[in-house]
Amino acid sequence: MGKRYIDELQELPATMQWAAGQDVAMLRRAVQLYGDRGLLAVGSGGSFTAAAYAADQHFRRYGRPSQAITPLEVFQVPTNAAANAAGLLLSAEGKNHDILAAAKQLRLRACPTIGLTLRSTSPLVELSDETGAASLAAYNMPWGKDGYLATNSLIATLILLWRAYAADDTVVAELPLLVNWYQQFDRRIEQAGDMKRPGRALILHGAVGRIGAIDLESKLAEGALAFGQVCNFRQFAHGRHLQLSQLSEPVTVVSFSTGGDPLAAETIRLLPTEVGPVLDVTLPRISDAGAEIAGVLAAMVITRAWAGEHIDPGQPAVPQFGRDLHALDVSTLAPHALPPTPSMLRKQASNDSPEVLIQHARRYIERLQAARLRLLVCDFDGTFCDTVKRFEGLDSRIAPELTRLARSGVHLAFATGRGVKLRKVLHDKLPADVWPMVTMGCYSGSFIFSLADIHAAAPPADPRLSDLAQWLSKTRALSTQVDPCADVGQLSLRGISGSDKVRLIAAINEWVAQHGHEGWRAFCSGHSVDVVTEKAGKLLVVQDACHRLGLNPLTQVLRVGDGGDFGGNDYELLSEGLALSVDAVPPSVEQCWNLLPRMLSGVRGTEYYLQNLEAADGEARFSAEFSEHADFAVRDGLSRS
Repeated sequence: MGKRYIDELQELPATMQWAAGQDVAMLRRAVQLYGDRGLLAVGSGGSFTAAAYAADQHFRRYGRPSQAITPLEVFQVPTNAAANAAGLLLSAEGKNHDILAAAKQLRLRACPTIGLTLRSTSPLVELSDETGAASLAAYNMPWGKDGYLATNSLIATLILLWRAYAADDTVVAELPLLVNWYQQFDRRIEQAGDMKRPGRALILHGAVGRIGAIDLESKLAEGALAFGQVCNFRQFAHGRHLQLSQLSEPVTVVSFSTGGDPLAAETIRLLPTEVGPVLDVTLPRISDAGAEIAGVLAAMVITRAWAGEHIDPGQPAVPQFGRDLHALDVSTLAPHALPPTPSMLRKQASNDSPEVLIQHARRYIERLQAARLRLLVCDFDGTFCDTVKRFEGLDSRIAPELTRLARSGVHLAFATGRGVKLRKVLHDKLPADVWPMVTMGCYSGSFIFSLADIHAAAPPADPRLSDLAQWLSKTRALSTQVDPCADVGQLSLRGISGSDKVRLIAAINEWVAQHGHEGWRAFCSGHSVDVVTEKAGKLLVVQDACHRLGLNPLTQVLRVGDGGDFGGNDYELLSEGLALSVDAVPPSVEQCWNLLPRMLSGVRGTEYYLQNLEAADGEARFSAEFSEHADFAVRDGLSRS
């Protein structure tokens, strides 16, 4: 099994350069999108080291408590996690049973999830494409696969995560130093000759070095080389030192710390002489994020030295029972109970019993089933385009469904905060013969035009929006890192964290009240705050299209979006008539519902809705199967199955 471990270590500098050259724009957008949430980083084996690193970086970068968990622990993620945390799936090849089970469990719990894998085609990629379980940043590692222990895939993953969380200039400046440090440490260990290789390792670390310590314990255990105990210097001082007072078997102490760490030096000085020399790993004086990766590189070198000349940790003889253990499918064996879905819990805000709520849902489904729909009005980001992949435009699997509906005579409209550049995005994805059937409501409905009008140009921005932006900057309510963008009747403020959004909206409301601007509103979406004037709003798109087409907006129009709850940027659009959400809903049983199966959300949820629309002669209606499945989705979403 596997490759020669020593050969894998020789490839590490090239792997680091490869990872430094990959495009991390989407991965960076993904972690930024959930910067106002805690991170549940999921990994097994070597990927658990990467999970620990990701959780550490997320906490340091955004200050949100985060943790590394194994796939089995995902089965116990509590109901309220979806509102406060995001998942991060880490797997080199994206094919083991555990990571697939974790992806499904996070989706079933409606926890927004991103992922990083080094294979562009894998079961994990397929699952995410089919269900929207995770927004994946998928790469293609050129070295094939690792041996028995995670080596090149782990270092590549760590470098990619480092780049996602750190500034580009930091990584560019420090990566050569990291490569050089690794090569020097490798020579140092090799020149030291045979090292003491007992069956026990005490692995100590300081404020920096924990990730390397975690990885060393993992490799010593997985390689059947030694039992390792990981502990920071101060936790070790609280009783765990007693094991060294009467040693019944030899132990090697490994210390991970930055250079000049007085706590590390004093701790090592006080160890009893019987312990013998301590294997000191002095990490390079670079950023903490880079130094943690250095610790993992050191763990790989130490593992090689610990194994000696006659054991290759990359090519062990794996017993059959071990293969059988690895092949167990945790999804069929782990006890778990699915909580009610967040959208159904929201509908239960008035404490209606499940039976009463099911009756409300059935009446809404009956209204949908009876409708003869002639217009579809939709949000774009999060509904027709994965928010993490917003620069990829209209989802490729949605485009054929829209084309089918338009060619059947059903009119389409987009009510979006995006600008006129969306026109080209749709021109690239939709055939020209359907353009006249599509209405564009850009800048939150403040500029409405036909997709067929290639010359339509947006009017100037409302000058009052610039006044607001200047006031927000002058009063320091808006960070200098945020660049306000005023277009027609919308002011967009991007890159706003969760806690800052609350204060910012309060400041906006104060300014609006001071100036008596009736009809102004502020909406949240991800890391954005949009302010719209009384001449903007997604409902204007519905009103405009219905006026031109002579339609009843409450009975002949289907609205679809993702931010349907109070404060969401789709609330106004979805608050009346016939509306479906692919994510959040308001508490009222008379307003928008989410009728998706548990495993679907976002763009894949939109695709599901569209596929269940049967269209002909300018009208669309939901299939009978949709009503049956929607009824089951409601009952399933309310149960603890």
